[in-house]
Amino acid sequence: MAYTNQRLLLRALLKGLDGAVRSNDESAADRYRLRISLIAGHFETNRPISDALERLLCASAQWLGTKVAERYESEQEVLRLIEQVIRFL
Repeated sequence: MAYTNQRLLLRALLKGLDGAVRSNDESAADRYRLRISLIAGHFETNRPISDALERLLCASAQWLGTKVAERYESEQEVLRLIEQVIRFL
């Protein structure tokens, strides 16, 4: 499958968000989340990717709003959704 520049960029941003969430780096996760939300518009015509990105953005916002000691479940959800979006790419 040929990758467009937007798909390659999204994949890199998703990997960055994955690393930030795994290392509990709130500021990096917030920056990656913002960049993902900015590129998400390029995928509006691809409903599976668009829907998965919307769920990911909601879950990552929830992760950011959760106390560090209580993040395990929201972390797992974000990581699962990252993998889902990557599979769609």
